[in-house]
Amino acid sequence: MVALLAAVGALVGYILKTTRPAPANGEVPLRSEIVDARTRPLSTGKPADTKTIDAVLNSAQTYLNNSEPEKAEAVLKGAIAQHAGEQSFYLMYAELLAGQKRLAESYDNYVKALAIGPRDAATELAAGTVANLQGLHDRAVEHFMAAQTANPSDDKPPLYLAAVQVKLNQKDEAKKNYLLAAKLNPDNATPWAALAQLALDENKLDLARQHIEKARTLQPANTTFRLIESRALKRQGKAEEALQLLVNLDAAQKRLPGVMPQIAECYGLLQRPRDAALLYATASDEEPANAQWAYEAALWFDRALDKVQALKYAQRAAALNAEGAAKLVERLSQ
Repeated sequence: MVALLAAVGALVGYILKTTRPAPANGEVPLRSEIVDARTRPLSTGKPADTKTIDAVLNSAQTYLNNSEPEKAEAVLKGAIAQHAGEQSFYLMYAELLAGQKRLAESYDNYVKALAIGPRDAATELAAGTVANLQGLHDRAVEHFMAAQTANPSDDKPPLYLAAVQVKLNQKDEAKKNYLLAAKLNPDNATPWAALAQLALDENKLDLARQHIEKARTLQPANTTFRLIESRALKRQGKAEEALQLLVNLDAAQKRLPGVMPQIAECYGLLQRPRDAALLYATASDEEPANAQWAYEAALWFDRALDKVQALKYAQRAAALNAEGAAKLVERLSQ
C-alpha cells in the first residue's frame, strides 16, 4: 500500500465536479451508484484466527518477494474463499492487483475491504488512488473525502483531492485544500508549487512568484519549481532573469519536459536565436534518434539565418518522420 500511495503524490490526478460536506456522523458513504453487490454484507465463512491470518499474509509476501505473484494470488484467493470476512486478505490482494495494473479488480477488492471495515484513512486513500487511476473520479473523491474525515491531521487527503479538483476545474475548492495541505505539512513544497501553477494559469504573476518562492525555499534544487518561476518571470517581461534560472542546469535537467522550450523562448525574446538553435542541436547530436529536437534545431537555425545548419537538422528530422520536417527541407533546399 505504501508504494501505491507514493504513486499518487506524483500523479496529481484529479476528481469530481462538486464536493459535498461530510455527514454529521463523520462517515462519508460511497455514492449510491457504487453501493452494489460489492458493498453488501459479505458471507464471512469460517472465521480466521490470528495464526491463520499471519500464515496467509506471510506466505503471500514470501511469494511476492521471490517474484512469484501468481502463487501469491493463489494463496490470497484461496484464503478469501475460506474466510470471506477477513479484511486483510482483500487489502493485500488489492495491492497485488494494483501492482499488476489490474485496476478494476483491485478496486473491487478495496471496496470489499472497506465494506468489511474498518474504513481507515490509509485504505480510503489506496481505494481512491486506484479509482482515480481507473478514471472513476466520482468514486475517488468519495474515498479521499472519507480519508480526510478519518484522519484530519494528514496532509495527503486534501493534497490528492485538490489535485483532482484542479483537473475538473474546481479551482477555488482546490486552492482551499492545497492551503490546508500546506498548513498540515509545512515542510511539503508540493502544495505551494501547485498553487503557483494555478496562479500562473490565471495570469496572477506576482502571486505565482510568491507561491513558487515558498516551494523553492523548501526544495531549491527542484527543476519543475524553477521552470514555474521562470515562466512567471518571462510573462512579466523579465526574460533574462527567466533564462538564468534554467540555463546553467545540467544536460539531463534541461531535457526534462518543458525546460528546453522555455530556455529557447527566452533566447528568442532576447534576440538570440542561434543560442536556441545550439541548445537543440547539442541535444540532437547527443540523441540523434530524437526527431523533435532535430526539427527544433532546424527551425531555430532558420530563424538565425543559418540555412546550412537548418537544412542539416531538417533533413535529420525528416528522416525520422518529424511532422513538418519534409516541407521544411523542401523550402530550405530551394
